[in-house]
Amino acid sequence: MKLCLPNRLAVLLALLILAGCGATGAGEAEQNATTSAEPAAEETRTYESAKGVIELPANPERVVVIDQDYVGDVLATGLTPIGASGWVFDTPYYQDFLKGVESVGDKTTISLEKVASLTPDLILTFNEELYDSLTKIAPTVLLPYGQLDYRERLLEIGTILNRSQQAEQWLAAFDETVNKKKQELSAVIDKNETVVILEITEKELFLFGTSYGRGGELLYNELGLRAPDKVEEVAFADGWAGITLEVLPEYLAEADYILLGVRELGEENKKEIQDSPLWQDLPAVQAGRVMEYELDSFYFQDPIALEQQLEEIAVFLLSRQ
Repeated sequence: MKLCLPNRLAVLLALLILAGCGATGAGEAEQNATTSAEPAAEETRTYESAKGVIELPANPERVVVIDQDYVGDVLATGLTPIGASGWVFDTPYYQDFLKGVESVGDKTTISLEKVASLTPDLILTFNEELYDSLTKIAPTVLLPYGQLDYRERLLEIGTILNRSQQAEQWLAAFDETVNKKKQELSAVIDKNETVVILEITEKELFLFGTSYGRGGELLYNELGLRAPDKVEEVAFADGWAGITLEVLPEYLAEADYILLGVRELGEENKKEIQDSPLWQDLPAVQAGRVMEYELDSFYFQDPIALEQQLEEIAVFLLSRQ
């Protein structure tokens, strides 16, 4: 039976409607495919800093370390910063780690222009004065200096960088190394023997405790050695104490070992001190148990520095038996 004209028009209209629906579905599918092919927005996470809750990249890759004291912590997590500052570029045990890393300044002066040119995705600092300016360049974490020991600080920086596992792995490996050194030393050093860290500047003398580098963290916290009671009384609470040549025997007469550092302008003062009977009569000096350390090597107390310092201290202590 033939379709009448109205029926033919109805069929044609239905076919046109179906074709239109099909085209719309294809267009939507094509649009969805295009949308899914676009890169997703960078993932972020929140972190509660000394300046409040801030938003950080989920996995920072382009990190600038404004303050030299935190460079070794970042390196210990397995991340190489794109920018750093200070003495780290002149300190031997950082050299292999810092190939290709840009300098953004020295210990006292930072170039904000240089920092910005590196297009960081995260900045790490303890510099309060620069903080607001740095936040205009990239997300910036202010981590106050001296409030955490080296273990706590490494774990905190591991959290900031989303590399907590790597930080924990470093600490576990370091603990094994420290235990081996302790066993070696315990066989030759009496538990009652004492060590003093003394540093000479142009005009002053300083004693150091556990929180200002110079090997103090290793000597007193990790290796379990002690300082004379009088040194602990004046230097351990604040991390350091200034003394004069005249009172040197009061603090060092009971020391079995002395770690001695000399700052850049302290050579003349060092000669005057070492020529004095007050120095020459010290038991550790007469026994040849004085280790002079390089300041740029013993200044730091980050993981990379501690590994090097531990080896040097152990060699010194074992060789003086």
